Amino acid sequence: MPKTDAGDRRALNVKAFEQMDDAANVQDYMHILDVFDALDGIQRLKKTAIERSRIRPGMSVLDNGCGIGLETVKLAKLVAPSGKVVGIDRSRKFLDEARQRLANLNLPITYQQGDAQQLPFSDHTFDVSRSERLFPYLSDPQHAASELVRVTKREGCVYLIEPDFETVTINLADRSLVRKILHFDCDHHTRNGWIGRELPRLLTSCGLVDVAVEASVVVFEPKSFSDYFLEIGRAAFQNQVISAQELKRWEDDIHRLLDTHELFCTISYFMAIGRVRKRSS
Repeated sequence: MPKTDAGDRRALNVKAFEQMDDAANVQDYMHILDVFDALDGIQRLKKTAIERSRIRPGMSVLDNGCGIGLETVKLAKLVAPSGKVVGIDRSRKFLDEARQRLANLNLPITYQQGDAQQLPFSDHTFDVSRSERLFPYLSDPQHAASELVRVTKREGCVYLIEPDFETVTINLADRSLVRKILHFDCDHHTRNGWIGRELPRLLTSCGLVDVAVEASVVVFEPKSFSDYFLEIGRAAFQNQVISAQELKRWEDDIHRLLDTHELFCTISYFMAIGRVRKRSS
């Protein structure tokens, strides 16, 4: 991917996920989804969620906010041949890519466009409903969680895998500058920056029982994800949180650490899972 400081690189802005089809460089976002999906920290949470929800052949699973279908395909392999997975996403471009990747795989997957906050399914349709890296971008996370519970069968499982943007770290020396930019990103640039720590309350408030939480520190691949850090620096400058001189220092330090292979950056992710109550007798 080309450099970001010369003005010839299209920005990697997580806010674009709120309206992905409006992004001119959607292929860049598809690439970063592929890279992120392979990171050890996120894979640990995915594996734990599958184990705890006991996904197995014959089950029906909803992948809400499926994106380009990375997890949808993995889930379909687990429920095949008699089960099914439905992937839903707001982005037509993401769904087109997901369908292309599905070609010739012969897996029980259906993709459809839809709103995570108004799911187009009847009550108690799925054995397991899940969502990942979606809730930071929603206007009403509470309602979206309630929708996941609504479409899940009695005693079925619902799980979410989401970040907490307050936990982002980067190893730049200027602590004051780092805090200004990261706090701005969490509190003002990201719609639901604290969603990771809110997951247990969110699931409990929707009536789920046996709610459990797992956490994992995700270590970013520096070259791919430096774009994100450069972009939030620019956003902080554009919102008058930092000066032009501070922005230059931020960008210069990131590129210097990249050049010396010393850039280190992380974020904490949380997996929260709960079970839908039995019907009252």
